[in-house]
Amino acid sequence: MHALIRTLALVALFTVGVLTVGCQNQPGSSTKDAPKLYDVTGTVVSLDREKKKVTLDHEDIPGLMKAMKMDFAVSEANVLDGISAGDRVAGKLKADGGTYVVTSLEKR
Repeated sequence: MHALIRTLALVALFTVGVLTVGCQNQPGSSTKDAPKLYDVTGTVVSLDREKKKVTLDHEDIPGLMKAMKMDFAVSEANVLDGISAGDRVAGKLKADGGTYVVTSLEKR
C-alpha cells in the first residue's frame, strides 16, 4: 500500500514538473512581454490633461478585460484634445505587462 502511494506521488510530481517546464516561454520567444494594442470603446467619466489621465467606463476589451470603470494613463496629453467628460469614445489601448496606456481617442 505504501509503495502504491509513493509511486502515485512520484508520478504526480513528475507530471507537474514536466508541465511546468513545457509551459515556460522558450528562449528567443518574441511574445513574452511584447506590448499589445487593443480597441477600446466607452464613455469618458473624467480626464486630467495635466496628469495625462482619463477615466473610462469602457465596454469589454476582448482578450484583455471585462467592461468596467477604470483610470488609464494616456501616451500624450494631445490624445485628450477635443474630448470631454460624458463623450462616447473609441480608441486604442496599449497593454504592456500590467501597464495600460491609451494611445488614441476619438469621439463616436
